[in-house]
Amino acid sequence: MTRTLIIIGSIFLGSWLAWSCSSSEGGSPQSSNLPAARGKTGEIIVIMDTAQWSGEVGEALRSVYSAELPGTLRGEKMFSLRKAHATQLNSILKQHKNLVFVVSLERHSPATERLKSFFPPEGLQQIAQDSSLFYQIVPNQFAIGQVVVFLFGQTDRQLANHLRLNRRKLQDIFAETERKRITQGLSKLRAKDNLEERIANTHNIQLLLPRGFEFVKEEVSPDKKTGFLWVRMPDAEVDKSLVLAYKPYASEKQFHADSLIAWRNSICKAHLYGDPEKPNSYVITEPLEPPFFRESTVNGKYAVEMRGLWRTNTATMGGCFISYSFADTKSGRLFYYEGFAYAPSRNYKREIIRELEAILRAAKY
Repeated sequence: MTRTLIIIGSIFLGSWLAWSCSSSEGGSPQSSNLPAARGKTGEIIVIMDTAQWSGEVGEALRSVYSAELPGTLRGEKMFSLRKAHATQLNSILKQHKNLVFVVSLERHSPATERLKSFFPPEGLQQIAQDSSLFYQIVPNQFAIGQVVVFLFGQTDRQLANHLRLNRRKLQDIFAETERKRITQGLSKLRAKDNLEERIANTHNIQLLLPRGFEFVKEEVSPDKKTGFLWVRMPDAEVDKSLVLAYKPYASEKQFHADSLIAWRNSICKAHLYGDPEKPNSYVITEPLEPPFFRESTVNGKYAVEMRGLWRTNTATMGGCFISYSFADTKSGRLFYYEGFAYAPSRNYKREIIRELEAILRAAKY
């Protein structure tokens, strides 16, 4: 891992961490007096020079945080960006859940000079000397539950290059933050019945199931090597489902995209009925919009993430899905765990998928 990606461990950050420790996680007297962070889920407030926002850095920043979210029909953005001027940074704006400060040392506008005041002098000196430094994460800077990301460089060109080269890293900072917030909230609303316990005993996997999920269907072989589970939260506006399936793990080829799509389609055809008024309908993976794949982790273990669109074979229903496939070497099983939703009245599905993602990644096996 390069020094660029382990900036938190650099000598430069020793003084910076001391500067921000009163507002970091840990419960200091000062942090305990801070207000709770506020703001919409998936929204990021960007504080930067207006000319910079209109230039190369702004363009690179939007390519990172306003990138299209894979697996959404209308090309939804990964995050909603709101640009704010440094003079607009009042007490209310400072309390937003997600803040990004952007500074280039080559700029000397009044807005940029004010933003530089958030940096300790020794920090600015180190940025001027080391071109590999470009970001810093500070939790709870102005509010509890907040994440502030400082993005900086010697020049606009240099900073823009860092943003483009570290696109996924920067996206994951806020994606993981939002997911943790959602998981904490859902953990407080866990189902009061014994559904989670029943699933753990039957399928040997611990799932986070918020209140409202109901059992639909399951199948388990006598040796528990193969199995299927479907639980659902029916609602008139947003109908959410979780699907778990597993089979013997044979080789890494089972993680290939074509193998996972074929497995998903076989699961759906066998178990996931579509339109109740059409008994021959079932769910398929939308072939006209190939799913998006990427390597990921679930509880620190290797997994393959898949995002895509689903519909019934009769084309009467459809929506978005997200899934994780992972192997359990102890039991010799390959798991497929998916969340999908049917929400025809919702124009945007981003936050629905974000919630399903948080539930899926909370699985323990």
